[in-house]
Amino acid sequence: MHNHADKIAILIKKLSLEIDKLSNPILEPHDLTNSQFKILKFLLVSPENSVRQVDVERYFSMTNPTVTGLVQVLEKKGLIERKINPDDSRSKILCPTQKTLTMKDLLYRLGDELEGKLTSVLTPDEKDTLMNLLKKLLHHHG
Repeated sequence: MHNHADKIAILIKKLSLEIDKLSNPILEPHDLTNSQFKILKFLLVSPENSVRQVDVERYFSMTNPTVTGLVQVLEKKGLIERKINPDDSRSKILCPTQKTLTMKDLLYRLGDELEGKLTSVLTPDEKDTLMNLLKKLLHHHG
């Protein structure tokens, strides 16, 4: 009997790579990678002054060095700034800059375009089912 878990894990990994491939032509004209884009969107949908680097690491299951690198690149591009955390001076709050705030609608539109391309073969019901199943797996193991 073959192991279904291996097959699911491999399919999810392949899908993740496929998402990167799909997102490149959508994001490249705006000089963003998928990882940079995800962080900007996360900052835009989060309450103001609430996101620490560790929150980004946890939310996306990324390592500290990976997020540090992404934050530095986004800072250089003038898209995010680091502020002292009023609740804990040892940690910094990540904030979208004015430049990012003016791109807000564009970033949401790009996200919708990517999601649309990714799920174009699914019916709305299938899309809901997929979302629920993925969330169930994540909550159970996360």
